[in-house]
Amino acid sequence: MPEMKIENIAMDYEGEWNAVPCVDASLGSRHETNDAAVDDAAARWSGAFRSAKVYASTGDYGLAEIWVDGKRLQEIDLYSPSDRHGILVCSIDHLEAGFHTLEIRKSGRRNKRSSSCRLNLDYLELDFVKPLKVSYHQIVCVGDSITFGANVEDRPLGLYGRRLQGMLAVPVSVHGLSGASIRTVTSVLDAVAAPRKPELILWLAGMNDESPYSPMVQGIDRIRELMPEAELIVSNIPYNTFYSVEQNQRKADEVMQACRKTSVPCIDLYGLTHGNVRLHLPENTVHPNSEGHGVIASAFYREIMRRTYSFEPPVAPLPRSGR
Repeated sequence: MPEMKIENIAMDYEGEWNAVPCVDASLGSRHETNDAAVDDAAARWSGAFRSAKVYASTGDYGLAEIWVDGKRLQEIDLYSPSDRHGILVCSIDHLEAGFHTLEIRKSGRRNKRSSSCRLNLDYLELDFVKPLKVSYHQIVCVGDSITFGANVEDRPLGLYGRRLQGMLAVPVSVHGLSGASIRTVTSVLDAVAAPRKPELILWLAGMNDESPYSPMVQGIDRIRELMPEAELIVSNIPYNTFYSVEQNQRKADEVMQACRKTSVPCIDLYGLTHGNVRLHLPENTVHPNSEGHGVIASAFYREIMRRTYSFEPPVAPLPRSGR
């Protein structure tokens, strides 16, 4: 199984974290906590893997705790005399191959040379294994030129569908139609999706529609008519600079509204990626690059894990670590 990068914007957070632009960080940003001396924040990733590496910046930072499956494994010190970026700060090996939850928790403590208890997180690298509870034999991705991968140099391996195939160890068929509206995608579902008899359909939708709500509701109804046994997960659009803020927000909101109307899970990809211009370089307009497709794959994977393993990000205060 492959080792893949999970960007900080794709993770779950509890407590006060802020996305901080940083030219030296992966995808141009990292997440940081405040500097208060309280253990009130955590970053989490849940999935099927057997090893994990944590990358962060070091500098005027505090002490972090690494937890796996609710057990505290170790403490890491993010202090260094000068700022350093993209540093491997923790490596976790020899986990049992299976489903795990990795947490990076703020301890509220620091070493005597640091003036701050704040933490930061850049990205993870995980050695994925097949999730035993995932029973899909065929997954189909449908969409427009984003699903096609118009700005991805390493097609087809860099496409979010192909990345998911590696993360899940399940065949994934990718059908992206450049310039296609939701109605166009709907019109070819019987030809490109239904014959494969998928158990799961992933649809990234809305970029080429001024008002996606009505066609999206109709498209979801069509999928249920053609493939009544298939599950469906939808994503709205990623951040882009081709359309205005108002146009993008309307597209993203209407896709989510259509999903609420039809009781279909919807990933708020626009919210996850908002403001990140590194997602679509070198094109610099609308199509995510290979790194951007990694974020999309991570977002779909996270939703699949939530549905399969029946968990949600906790909303209760973090438990104390018992020191």
